[in-house]
Amino acid sequence: MKLTQLFKIYWPDNGGGIASVMESIADGFRDWEQEMIVCQDSRKKKSADDCYQGIAVHRCRQIFEVVSTPISVQFLLDVKKRTRDSDFVIYHFPYPMADLAVLLGMYSGRLIVWWHCGFEKYKKFAFLYLPLVRHTLKKADRILVSSKGNLEHSAILQKYRQKCSVVPFSISDAYIQMGQAHAKRFYERQQPQGTGIRSRRITILFIGRLVWYKGCDILLKAFAQMRHTGCELVLVGGGPLEQELKSLAASLELKHVEFAGMVSEKEKLRRIEACDFLVLPSISQAEAFAVVQLEAMAFGKPVINTSLKSGVPYVSKNGVTGRTVKPGNVRELAAAMDELAADEKLRREYGRNAMRVVQEKYTHERMVKRYRRIFQRLTPEGVGADEDCV
Repeated sequence: MKLTQLFKIYWPDNGGGIASVMESIADGFRDWEQEMIVCQDSRKKKSADDCYQGIAVHRCRQIFEVVSTPISVQFLLDVKKRTRDSDFVIYHFPYPMADLAVLLGMYSGRLIVWWHCGFEKYKKFAFLYLPLVRHTLKKADRILVSSKGNLEHSAILQKYRQKCSVVPFSISDAYIQMGQAHAKRFYERQQPQGTGIRSRRITILFIGRLVWYKGCDILLKAFAQMRHTGCELVLVGGGPLEQELKSLAASLELKHVEFAGMVSEKEKLRRIEACDFLVLPSISQAEAFAVVQLEAMAFGKPVINTSLKSGVPYVSKNGVTGRTVKPGNVRELAAAMDELAADEKLRREYGRNAMRVVQEKYTHERMVKRYRRIFQRLTPEGVGADEDCV
């Protein structure tokens, strides 16, 4: 069997959540022939073939870029050429060039559309893009979403609900094992002290790109309103709003705020280990799932997230593994951070629950089994739609 994945970027040139999903799929199907078709990270680079973590990657030359979208005629031509012998093609939505390839019939094999999020980024061009999207979804043999929340809150997907399957994201076994080891050391080393800030500072962590929909401005304003002063806020990640957010922190006269910038995977793990809880203050459905929640939960860390109409609040649940607040509500977010900062017993309770949820629902093995079941039912020997995944 041959599996081809389509998107605009891939490691190590560019990464992010979608690239991580692509990598996890590739890792689960090493017994298949595979290839990634993506674009180069620079207009100056020609098309090229390489290999990343043992998987073939074909990088197509782009002509220019519009709204963070590489425009590449070569991408269309290579999709047609390189999927001729593919059994399954996974298109990681959204990338308009892939929709165009579907419109022009330039792919072969069963088409699976991985609906990662809506297309707010392209809202100025929605009148042009929406017909393409609908055509792609009509042609798809299967549509994948990471959570029931993403399906239930998408007006576009409702028309195609019968061919949608929920395949939650996962984290690696190694990640889970590291998290277990950390939690064991942490719980053995420290005894809960109930409410009240300990002598050391409580570390509040954010991990993600510094872009508009992440809500980092709301986070900084909420941090400024916290009643408890024995806390520090660490923001890990870079992005176009970094300088603007630093200026906001300065204008709010915030102390104990660190902009750590882009860090290595090893440093990210160290930051997760050192934190007391994670905050994901996202304000838009562009945040469809947020794997970083799973990463923190695997280490026994509570999560404060927002009640977006997406998969975000389905991952870390209010009152079970953390707190969920209204998107953009500074006062609610500050109150939730105060609550967790003040109560170590509560943090431990949520942290233990978080570890259990990850180990029960979000393992790599569980994810791969779902994919294989879906793929099997799309073969001539299959039995039709994957009802138990819907």
